[in-house]
Amino acid sequence: MEQGSSVRFAPTLVSRMVGLLRKKICAQGEVLVLLPCKSIHTLGMRESIDVAFVDVQGVVLKSMRALPPWRFASCRHAVCVLERRSDEEKPWFEASDVVELLL
Repeated sequence: MEQGSSVRFAPTLVSRMVGLLRKKICAQGEVLVLLPCKSIHTLGMRESIDVAFVDVQGVVLKSMRALPPWRFASCRHAVCVLERRSDEEKPWFEASDVVELLL
């Protein structure tokens, strides 16, 4: 992910469940942070998403590019998930990258 990228937090159960289903959410390439979260779905989505599962120390445990619609993904030890609308042109997190989220 590029330094200085915008993020949007989804701290409530409803905001996490909705995620990127709404077309307006993160339409400009922002990253959605689902916190707490260890599993996601792309049910009802019309496009693929990039996903990164992050542990309590900020280490990316699992990263997926272009997860297609109508799929489930999870990571047992994750505490949050980073999502964005898939963009093969821009870099994305890889397993073992470290993320710092300052709340």
